Formats: sequence, C-alpha cells, structure tokens
Amino acid sequence: MDIYEAIMKRRSHRLYKPDMPPREALERVIQAALWAPSGGNAQPWEITVMAGKVRDEFVEVCSKALDQLREDMKKMGVPEKGQELTARFMKDLGGAPVVVAVTRYKAPSEHLDLAFIQSGAALMQNLLLAAHAEGLGTCWMTGVIYVEDEILKFLGKENQQLVAITPIGYSAKEPPVPPRKEREVRWLGFE
Repeated sequence: MDIYEAIMKRRSHRLYKPDMPPREALERVIQAALWAPSGGNAQPWEITVMAGKVRDEFVEVCSKALDQLREDMKKMGVPEKGQELTARFMKDLGGAPVVVAVTRYKAPSEHLDLAFIQSGAALMQNLLLAAHAEGLGTCWMTGVIYVEDEILKFLGKENQQLVAITPIGYSAKEPPVPPRKEREVRWLGFE
C-alpha cells in the first residue's frame, strides 16, 4: 500500500466485527508503531494490547468517561445525535475484539513534556496507518482522558500518562469520508 493512499484512505472506525485479528498482524502493527520518531530518541512510550476478559474490564473503566465527555460535547455544540452515537460507541468501543492503550513516561521538564506528548502522538499515527495497511480498523480516542487515573491504575502504570487508546479489529461498516476543513498553509521563500 502506497503511503499517500494509506494516509488518505484511513478512517476512524466505530463498528467492528467480532473476529479476532491474527496475532501476527497485531504484532506487525505494534512493531511499526514502535518505529515512530521521538524527541531525542527517548522513545518515552509503552503499549498495552488487550483482548478477552481484560479488554472487557478495560472498556468498562473507559466508559466511565462518558458523562464528562457528554458535558464537553454539549459545550462544543455537538448535536444530540452525535452525542448519542458517541455514547453507544463508548459503551463497548464498537465491539472491537482488541483495544490498545498507549502511555508515556512523565518528562523531567515542561519542554520535554511537550516532546514526549508529540512522540506519543507520532507512535499513535504509525499504529493507525499500520493497522490500516493490515486491513484493520482503528479509532484514535482521547475522550477517555477524563478517567485517566482509573485507566492508569487498571494498567498498573500510575507513574505514567495516557496518550490515547484505540479499538482495533475488522470494520463492520465503512465510515464516510469526513470533509477537510480549510486551513491556511503558508509557503514562504518560494519563487
């Protein structure tokens, strides 16, 4: 798969088939994620891959973020229908058989903290693109940050910070292409 094709065709999936992806495919996805660039090559991340009963327990913890997430969605003007779709998705993460959590180490300074956040984001993007290349759907989720402490306790990583989570599996429904917002791109010094 061409990298441009992967970037343009990857979508956020919110409904999954119950079929478990092959362990080998998941391992390739995780290995690709770990090749992300990181500030100072610190590689300040850890990945937890969950399935089965552990996945179910984790999803239960994550779903506790919904009340606070709803409040913020209302403040952002998200229509009621969008809030309901989000609520249904949050209850079982679309039925995905696997959930991946990415955590990062706490940085020793404020400037390095930003570098560690960016490094974790780069890892997440690698993970999403690699999953897409394997024919798997994902959905980068940060809405669970409202229950970060509970998530970190569940993972046994209280001394870290949560970057994001993603369900992963075979999509049961192809998501529509979301429109791109007009944003300024400045080209300076070009003739």
